[in-house]
Amino acid sequence: MIEITLDSIRNIRDLGDTITRDGRKIRRNKFIRSAHLGRLNEEDLKYLKENHDLDTIIDLRTYRETSEVPDQYYDLKYLHLPIVKNFEDGITHEKKEVRRFPDLTDTYIDLVCKEDYLSGFRDVLNTILDRDEKQGAVLWHCSEGKDRCGMTSVMVEMLLGVDEKTIREDYLFTNKTNKAKAEKIYRKVFEETGSEEVAASIYRAFIADEKYLDAALNNMGENFFEKKLKLDPKKIEKFKERNLI
Repeated sequence: MIEITLDSIRNIRDLGDTITRDGRKIRRNKFIRSAHLGRLNEEDLKYLKENHDLDTIIDLRTYRETSEVPDQYYDLKYLHLPIVKNFEDGITHEKKEVRRFPDLTDTYIDLVCKEDYLSGFRDVLNTILDRDEKQGAVLWHCSEGKDRCGMTSVMVEMLLGVDEKTIREDYLFTNKTNKAKAEKIYRKVFEETGSEEVAASIYRAFIADEKYLDAALNNMGENFFEKKLKLDPKKIEKFKERNLI
């Protein structure tokens, strides 16, 4: 994994150089994950194109999220492939909904079990699997780059043969960039409400929690990609051949 530091995009990294179980590694400049691109500036765009060969954006957010905070993608190819179609407490980040910020354990289970969500992941993963050698990097993102983006990253890494320990480290790496923001929001909400419970619930919405990842992994079941996502095994093998060195 290659950390990327930019002024206009948070929580961004290239999955390149990640080691797989068989000792190979993921090619650089093929897969990037991040938070939203609503503030992407031309300087950072130039950096991503020149240093990471970025050519395609996959926006995983809801229609409302994309209308409230549109991506700035300039001349990049833009694909809107929402994982969650409508407002989902704790996962999506629409501005005007009354929010409860619940525990997301059940939501993470739903992400890998319910067809509404599986169909979203199926579209995204097939789009990534179908990319050929001539194409540059694809960047996928949600709002904070931790839940929908995080689980998409987990699935891509699993498809490429990355071990669970490394997958877990990448998932939790979000907290390196998001924890300061979460703590700031916690203090603000606590000052406004006087409620530690409310402040803590909102804090959790901005960090990656290992128990949520565990809930998803424990409920995927055997042969998740073939049985639940119905991905073509031959396509998966070709994907690995193209993107591992």
